[in-house]
Amino acid sequence: MNKFLLLILLFCFSAAHGQQADSGDFKLGQLPANVTNQWKFHAGDNAAWAGTAFNDRDWSHIDASREYHFLPQVAKAQIGWFRLTLDVSPALRGKAVSLTVNQYGAAEIYFNGVLIRTMGRVSADFAKEQTHRSIAEPLTLQLTNAPKQYVAIRYSFNSSNLVIGYGRSVIRASFNQVDSAWDNFFLRVDYYTTRAWVSGGFMLLSILQLAIFLFNRERKVNLYLALYALMQMITLADGLLTPMVHSNGWYNFFDLAIFNVAAPLDFVFLMMMTYAFFGYKRGRWFIVLLALSLPVIIIQFMADNAANEHVLAIYNIVIYLTIIGVSAQAIYEKKTGSIFFLAGIIVSLIFFILFSFGDYIILQPYLVVSFEVALAFITPAIVLSILLAREFAHNLISLRLKLAEVESLSARSLRQEQEKQQILANQNIVLEQQVTERTAELNRSLINLKATQTQLIQSEKMASLGELTAGIAHEIQNPLNFVNNFSEVSVELVDEMDEELDKGDVTEAKAISGDIKNNLEKIRHHGKRADAIVKGMLQHSRISSGQKEPTDLNALADEYLRLAYHGLRAKDKDFNADLVTNFDKTLPKVNVIPQDMGRVLLNLINNAFYATQQKAKTAGNDYKPTVEVSTAQQNGSIIITVKDNGNGIPDGIKDKIMQPFFTTKPTGEGTGLGLSLSYDIVVKGHGGKLSIESKTGEGSEFVISIPI
Repeated sequence: MNKFLLLILLFCFSAAHGQQADSGDFKLGQLPANVTNQWKFHAGDNAAWAGTAFNDRDWSHIDASREYHFLPQVAKAQIGWFRLTLDVSPALRGKAVSLTVNQYGAAEIYFNGVLIRTMGRVSADFAKEQTHRSIAEPLTLQLTNAPKQYVAIRYSFNSSNLVIGYGRSVIRASFNQVDSAWDNFFLRVDYYTTRAWVSGGFMLLSILQLAIFLFNRERKVNLYLALYALMQMITLADGLLTPMVHSNGWYNFFDLAIFNVAAPLDFVFLMMMTYAFFGYKRGRWFIVLLALSLPVIIIQFMADNAANEHVLAIYNIVIYLTIIGVSAQAIYEKKTGSIFFLAGIIVSLIFFILFSFGDYIILQPYLVVSFEVALAFITPAIVLSILLAREFAHNLISLRLKLAEVESLSARSLRQEQEKQQILANQNIVLEQQVTERTAELNRSLINLKATQTQLIQSEKMASLGELTAGIAHEIQNPLNFVNNFSEVSVELVDEMDEELDKGDVTEAKAISGDIKNNLEKIRHHGKRADAIVKGMLQHSRISSGQKEPTDLNALADEYLRLAYHGLRAKDKDFNADLVTNFDKTLPKVNVIPQDMGRVLLNLINNAFYATQQKAKTAGNDYKPTVEVSTAQQNGSIIITVKDNGNGIPDGIKDKIMQPFFTTKPTGEGTGLGLSLSYDIVVKGHGGKLSIESKTGEGSEFVISIPI
């Protein structure tokens, strides 16, 4: 491969054209015939140089089909004359023939001393001179019977038009039969019309693929296809504006630049979209070909003749062979669409070779060239577009199947959630009945045991349960409201999704299904939250079995903190406090009696809220009630701390607050058994410690220590 590349490079940089030898007069015999180096040129301006009697033997022969920068005697002249002596064969004398002239300056064409056509405005003054690029419309010449006849061209050009680039010949001229010349002219018009249509098709394809890429930027193959189509559009549009735009330096340079740059780059983008389509990484060979595009572009600018495009053609053929190799690898790896893609590339290569190296001396060359151009350049784009469309269709079918599956799962999840809601509603009814029954039992027990210590203890429990009930009622209402609201919204979303599916808007339907899923997740979350609250209430209301079980003290403390706060809020809606928790997340589960330990925490937290509530009545607006509950593991024990910023406990009564029936609350608001029962549960029931630290006016801190 490296040797082959070296041969290509040598071929690219070794092309040189030798100038043909002087052959004298132009022999006008067999038609068609092209004029090359039979022109004579002389700088200056003299009207007599158009006449048949003028002797131009001192003028030098010149190949006017070459470009300005290869003809210094023309490039240095502001204005000059070209003369062509026709040696007319006897068979053509007295007959009409066609003369077709292509030029890139301003020209006045004379035949046998008579002006027959003006192209632009000829002048030695650059400010007045107006160049005109001809479109090869034939001129009809009525030949005389003289053996020698003359074509003269008065010629000037603006210096700004002296741009480097192939195809900008000074003059190209050819003779032909009149009918054949006009037929070729109209076929040439058809050729450019076909190029315009194909160029327009590439423009639409480029816009479409670029739009697809902007919506899905991960698919780079659409971007490369858009750039390939854009480069092909620029290449095919070369020269289409010539009949509508007066020739000038900027137009010539722009026309040359976009063509010479786009012509090599379109195949670079073709190679890039091949790698992207099959998912291959671009290797070292791609970098080499990309680097070679620069010298190819330079050679395009420096070339002597438009017919010599073999350097560009060979460069493009090497890219074709690279793409064929990549496609063959894809076929070996059984990649989707690889065979069809390879077939399209081979068809494109065949017609590209015919277009670049074919012999067009046939009846209708321009139509054949149009056909070959279309098949050579548009085939890869059509093939890749078909493959991308098929891939998109497959993805759409897969998406529809997944959407149907999601809809089925969503419907099933909805049914399950509805069943859970029904179960939860039934459980609430049962719970309410149980609460009513237990409350009645406790009331009867309170009446029957009113005079005894057991009656007072039961009264303390009832007080705790009343506060719990208020907190639970507030806690359980919130998740129930969430469940109801999200259920109603989900029903409306299902209706909206059905409407979008009927419209065929799969994207919007998928977005709605995602919203339904989120709602169902929230319903499940709040359902579990309500279930946990109910279980906690049942557990607290259940008579203690005296059996210890592994318990998460963090969860237990957090639950009773919230229940106590909401219970107090149910009685005094104007009361607000900051709840602070500092839980040790590494805390292990501890064997305790959950109901008993819950009563201890509830008593301590209620006392803390009561202390802050009382202080809030007398303190200023700057006072913010705060209750802090924290847990920690220390020296083989679990430490639970309940701290408030209330009024604190006076030193004179610290030793009495743990005694039964001692209370600082007004008559009727406390039994004096809360701290006494808490002390017995912690110390006697769990072998722990219950201590207190307090400063008058600053707050109190109760510390529970439970051995692990």
